[in-house]
Amino acid sequence: MTRKEALKKAIEILSEHPENIDITRFLQDIHDELPLIHWTDKSIRDTVEQFIIDNGRTPTATDFKKKGMPPHPVFKQKYNMTLAEWLNENYPVSKVTSEKLKLKHTDNFKKDYERIKPTSKEEFNKNRSKGTLGWQSVAKYYDCTSWHILINTLDLPIYVDQKQHPTIKVNIITDYDFKD
Repeated sequence: MTRKEALKKAIEILSEHPENIDITRFLQDIHDELPLIHWTDKSIRDTVEQFIIDNGRTPTATDFKKKGMPPHPVFKQKYNMTLAEWLNENYPVSKVTSEKLKLKHTDNFKKDYERIKPTSKEEFNKNRSKGTLGWQSVAKYYDCTSWHILINTLDLPIYVDQKQHPTIKVNIITDYDFKD
């Protein structure tokens, strides 16, 4: 729990009693002004953690330009490092490598391919799930220039449209008594 959350909870509890109206008003003012101008290690960390709670992600260096966030020079003065260095040390965010992206998009492609069982590239692109790349984008990861090359490269089964390729029965009669 951050200090801002604790203060909010205290305001809620105190506001249930009418005799605390002045106290809750002053506490609400403090809550609205948090973090205070003096940046301590605790207030910096509380601000960053509150940002994470409010936004569901770690702040970027650009986010520190917003009101209520400690300014960039504070990190140089307080920690003798840049904001980016401090963030990387205290709230590291793992970078997504191109290999991880390739695996993720290939996995999504294969799952949708097995679900759809497409007989054409158009059918795949039309019916793919949200978040799954089109076949052309996945093909670029494998330097494939066509749908069929991609399917072969990923060792996927080929589905055939029975309407376009009807089953033909062929009877072969062999006549061993054939004479010249």
